Amino acid sequence: MVALMTETTQGTCFCGAVRVEVTGPAVVQGFCHCTSCRRWSAQPFIAYAMWPSDMVRVIAGQDTLAHIARNADLTMHFCSACGGHVMAVSGKAGLTDVFPMQLHDFDFEPAAHVNYAERVIDMPDGLPKFRDMPERAGGTGEMIAE
Repeated sequence: MVALMTETTQGTCFCGAVRVEVTGPAVVQGFCHCTSCRRWSAQPFIAYAMWPSDMVRVIAGQDTLAHIARNADLTMHFCSACGGHVMAVSGKAGLTDVFPMQLHDFDFEPAAHVNYAERVIDMPDGLPKFRDMPERAGGTGEMIAE
């Protein structure tokens, strides 16, 4: 019997104390422009890449990994040593967003912008732009033209 190879990618927080590993391809990648993501990142938008939560694991620095509950469903994880953002876990969706810029040798391939109605900067890049979220993610699915 031949074992199938499963691709894994590792990443770290800013200082390297927390190390994570993701297995397999991200199920969705893109940019979020919502107020919460902007406040969390102190940036005009964030990049995201989500995996099924069982495909993400902390491989070092568990004792340094801190978190804050954004709401009953979303927990944001960061390094307590450097403050670097690591991931956000959605229990309801069963997905974990490991911030793609934290991953080493990861080919970030964004597919869309979400919560584009809340943007503070236009991004005319040809990607689909959802007013809020796609319907399958609980949004209206309404699009905004570039």
